[in-house]
Amino acid sequence: MTINKQFQISIQTMTDYHLESFIKCPYRFYYQHVLSVNTRKIKWRQAVQFIINQVVHKFYQLTVEEQHKLSALRLIESQWSMINSSIFDSKYHYYQVLAQTTDHLLQLLTAKDTQVPPIFLYEKLSTYIEELETQLSLTLDVTEWSEKSFTIKKFLLEADEEMIHLYNHLIVVFSYKAFGKLPEKIEVVTLLKGETFTYSPTVNDLVQGIMYLKYMKKVLLDPTDYERKSSIKECNSCPFVQECEKSTGDSPELDLLH
Repeated sequence: MTINKQFQISIQTMTDYHLESFIKCPYRFYYQHVLSVNTRKIKWRQAVQFIINQVVHKFYQLTVEEQHKLSALRLIESQWSMINSSIFDSKYHYYQVLAQTTDHLLQLLTAKDTQVPPIFLYEKLSTYIEELETQLSLTLDVTEWSEKSFTIKKFLLEADEEMIHLYNHLIVVFSYKAFGKLPEKIEVVTLLKGETFTYSPTVNDLVQGIMYLKYMKKVLLDPTDYERKSSIKECNSCPFVQECEKSTGDSPELDLLH
């Protein structure tokens, strides 16, 4: 199933946020970023990701002496107090996500092995990529000095293999083009399962990264080729399900049966 539209999209800047949204589901990307369909529905994944970003950001702004478990716990409690539990599937689900993310945040934040402040802390940067003829923009969550160059950490609520590949490619291309150097390590940290995916890029990865982003740009430009992601998890958390069903004539659940 595809979206039948008569126009193509003009891309002046490729952002990590847009690419992440597209990978999760092209239909969702289409309604949110192409048609700019307005929705006030805030789903729990977006809300918890915001909390994660806030906690990590504020924790790294503390002095070295203040960066301990008690400070991290206070930050987590402060941020979670702003969430309405009704956006979760149930009270049990709310407390389950709260317990898991709290436990993993406490472990990961207080286990850091450097006393030096980050080079970048949730900095949104852009650079022009000649091969793509496009600006590439992404947010560097935590960038720290390492022995040979620097390490970039990305904190996500959850990430599948496709999302991890996306961030590895993005960071490799962006780092080389913006800084003239590759990071020693890329770490994608997931807070729902407490997993850390570590990747040490080489110059050979730059070619693959540019090819990957060229492909992403190509498919982004033509909405007639967009396909809905067959994922109950994504559909259940998507505020555009009704619009999606109207355009395809089917429900997301029926799509999974084919």
